[in-house]
Amino acid sequence: MNIRRIPIALRLFLTVLFTTLVITTVSLGVLHLNMQRNFTRYVADVEMQKLDHVIENLAEVYGVYNDWGNAIQAQILQIEGEAAPDDYDRLSRWWLRRQYDIALQQRYFQDHTLANVAPSLMGTDAEQRTVNEEELRVLAANLPSQFQPFEGLKFPLSSNQNLFRTDRKNGSQLTTQPQAGKKQFIQMPDRLGLSSRLSLYDAKRRFVVGEPSDEQISYRPIMVDDKIVGYLGLKPVLDQEDALSINFFSNQKRYLFLVYGLSILTSLIAALLLATYFKKPIQRLLQGTRELTKGNYQHQVKVNRNDELGDLSNELNQLAIILNQHETSRRQWVADTSHELKTPLAVLQAQIEAMQDGIRKPTPEHFASMLAQVTSLKKLTLDLAALAQADAQQLQMYVSTINPWDVVQQELMNFHPKFEQAQLTVTAEGEGADVELDLDRFKQIVANLLSNSIRYTEAGGQVHIHTEQNDKEWTLYVDDSPFGLTDEQLARIGERFYRVDDSRTRATGGTGLGLALSCKITQALGGSLSFDHSPLGGLRCKLTFPKQIKS
Repeated sequence: MNIRRIPIALRLFLTVLFTTLVITTVSLGVLHLNMQRNFTRYVADVEMQKLDHVIENLAEVYGVYNDWGNAIQAQILQIEGEAAPDDYDRLSRWWLRRQYDIALQQRYFQDHTLANVAPSLMGTDAEQRTVNEEELRVLAANLPSQFQPFEGLKFPLSSNQNLFRTDRKNGSQLTTQPQAGKKQFIQMPDRLGLSSRLSLYDAKRRFVVGEPSDEQISYRPIMVDDKIVGYLGLKPVLDQEDALSINFFSNQKRYLFLVYGLSILTSLIAALLLATYFKKPIQRLLQGTRELTKGNYQHQVKVNRNDELGDLSNELNQLAIILNQHETSRRQWVADTSHELKTPLAVLQAQIEAMQDGIRKPTPEHFASMLAQVTSLKKLTLDLAALAQADAQQLQMYVSTINPWDVVQQELMNFHPKFEQAQLTVTAEGEGADVELDLDRFKQIVANLLSNSIRYTEAGGQVHIHTEQNDKEWTLYVDDSPFGLTDEQLARIGERFYRVDDSRTRATGGTGLGLALSCKITQALGGSLSFDHSPLGGLRCKLTFPKQIKS
């Protein structure tokens, strides 16, 4: 099954773009819905602040009659004459509108009177708000009262043909003409358009009078003695079917779509830049990985970033350095191994060819020489195999609790003839302990250390073997006398195929792998093997293993 490959840059681009689109769509959608749902109410709440004087007058009226129905009927009955059948209904419908007109006139008179009396209280433009004394006098003489909203009318209302009319331009209104002994009702223009949207409700929000509406209405409480006695309601100015409302919301949708388009464009550019920003270093890392797979370990990835991609590039470069070191080591390993195998094989080949040509007779001495070369080859191959297993952490171990000092003493007895042949004086003193070790591998380590001392110590020299221990560790020291080592030589002790004196080592059958193999085996057993200058003038080998913890 073939799965279509999608580049990570494209995935990042689509993810950022899709996320931005979803967030923008949801945010603007919620904003539009809330605007449609709450904006009309907000406008009505703002308009309600213009009705404080109306609410004050209605509260005073209620304080006199203590009931909205009684107040309306009582103020209608103030009109003289005989009422027609529809007079009460007509005046009831117009009662709240007349209260609004009265409050508007009272507020107009108060504001302009204050401007004439104390202009400083009205601000810097107070002169523009003042009227002349004649206008104020007429207004004061005809200023209506909220307690007599129908002053100047009489029953039946049909007799007030010249006093009562409908003004369709500013909404249906009651107007009056002057009568003898009666106040003139001076109608103020309703620039806010609030009068046609007012309604009165009782304390339980039951409709009383005005313009009822099924839509969401803004309410302001009417308080008398800190008690709510009713509510003044205001119908929203915006209607879904109203032309102005449709135009308003169309403009809002247009602006929202504009913001939406700009958001998409911005997110598109941002996603493209972000994808490009991450694509280039990823491509460099990919190219660097390909170079490593080709074996080009000198290749370095250049990603100058202070983030995870920068860390990844640094780690990749470090990996390239390590691989290059390992490759160099491997090549050196192969070259050294080839060289070490070539020498004894060449000797064997020369001896065999000499026997074939009749130059050398197959005597026991010649066979012994050939056998020595075969033994050297066998030891070399065994050491190489052990080193390879140790590097791969596949060295077989059979661990048990042993006394290492007993093993050291046994090996000293086995090496006694070789020490005598090399004319070396050996001294040994130490103590045993319980240590978890592989017996054969530990013997191999001790044998390599003793062989190294025999190989690199001058005749007549000394070899001193002793131990130290504490509660946690057991340590074996092998000190020998000159030949001594320089610091540079000491630093390379333990490297594969490294010989301090190559001629001496070859003469004694050394492969240059003994100490290197001992270090690997020691590490595998959980110990450590280090080298230093000996107090006797030669080499000190320090072998340390953790002691068995007694439960």
